Amino acid sequence: MAERIRGVNLSGWFIPEPWVTPSLFAATGAANEVELQQAMGPTVYNERLRQHYETFISEFDFSRMAAIGFNAVRLPVPWYVFGSQDDSLAYIPAVDYIDRAMEWAGKYGMKVLIDLATVPGGQGDSNESPTTPETAADWHSTTNGRTVALKVLGRLAERYGTDDALLGLELLDSPIMSVRRGLFNVTSGIPSHYLRNYYRDAYELVRAHMPEDKMVVFSDSGHPEMWKRFMSGSQYKNVYMDLHLYHYRDDTAIDITSPKGISQAVARNRRLIKTAQSCGFPVIVGEWSAAAVMSSSTVTPEGRDAYERVFVSSELASFAGAAGWFFQTWKTEKRIPSWDARVALAPLERAMID
Repeated sequence: MAERIRGVNLSGWFIPEPWVTPSLFAATGAANEVELQQAMGPTVYNERLRQHYETFISEFDFSRMAAIGFNAVRLPVPWYVFGSQDDSLAYIPAVDYIDRAMEWAGKYGMKVLIDLATVPGGQGDSNESPTTPETAADWHSTTNGRTVALKVLGRLAERYGTDDALLGLELLDSPIMSVRRGLFNVTSGIPSHYLRNYYRDAYELVRAHMPEDKMVVFSDSGHPEMWKRFMSGSQYKNVYMDLHLYHYRDDTAIDITSPKGISQAVARNRRLIKTAQSCGFPVIVGEWSAAAVMSSSTVTPEGRDAYERVFVSSELASFAGAAGWFFQTWKTEKRIPSWDARVALAPLERAMID
């Protein structure tokens, strides 16, 4: 894509998430889609899911995104995107709705990055605080998890690889990677050699159906420095590293109610992007938001809006070295100010987004 990427995630559409669509989870006690299906039962769950797929994102959303100045969407999809059934769980396919998304994107001059966001057994989530990972990273320990992930990527590439609206495929969302801490300590997560081998195999698989002008994207897993000399051979074309740059968690949280706080956040973004590029890859910021720490309890709603506006414009400036970015996310039912692009980016002039 010659044009700089200015995009939004479509989180919560094909993978139900309580912070995006709390109405789906109301009164169930469920915290994710597996618990939701168990709470509702497969029949009711799939009927609710079909309604949700049908109504949550529409052509109107794509027309609005294009009008605001976005030229791409990042579309997280689950491993059961083609449908799946076993003894305990059944999932309806979502590909008919992805077909629609591709059609709408093409109509409004936008591109779609399809992101394989879940895998059997769980990949963890390197966006979460290390002390409280959202799910266990057990995918590499399951007997068929890798096979399922590769098969789904192959089918996605076969179905959409030559579609004009396809920007590319992201091979995994943000897996927790096991890293060495000192001589004898290794953190829990997916071993780096496992991820590297998986990414290489996935690249070969998707390239069989997807021309070289489409991007192949892999996650830095929160450690951009770990990917030196990876996929450095001439056979690897158009490979991008994805960084998720958040500032709301305990380990990287920065108070943005002071100029120093904002400058530290911006410096961190620039440093991580530069580190990723030093490994030889162009970089995209696959997820970021306006969420940050505001330590003063006396900050008024108006003051919060002002701080977030400055923070957002500073973040956008810090992404200058990247090939583009995707805000997290396009819409939430409750219009969460720091996370819903319709709210968080509304005060910005189109020129600032450009």
